[in-house]
Amino acid sequence: MGVLLERKVQVIFVTASSVKENGKAREVIVESRPQYAVVQLSGSKEKYSVAWEMIYRLAKKRHAENLRIEARSKEQRESLRRKKTA
Repeated sequence: MGVLLERKVQVIFVTASSVKENGKAREVIVESRPQYAVVQLSGSKEKYSVAWEMIYRLAKKRHAENLRIEARSKEQRESLRRKKTA
């Protein structure tokens, strides 16, 4: 079995989410690296590296709130459907 010493693939995600910076909405770009992620706004030169462990901790911390937001959104969609059929 061979060992890959250099990374041959670069994974970059352009999110559907946007952040307003300097009065302009910009997409968030996440670049995957082996030990961390690099986050930047499209059209910006500023890059911020974040350890994958920190991303996991933040996701774990926000999980309960995210579930509440999803449930609230689902209730609103169902309410709209009921109003349309009524």
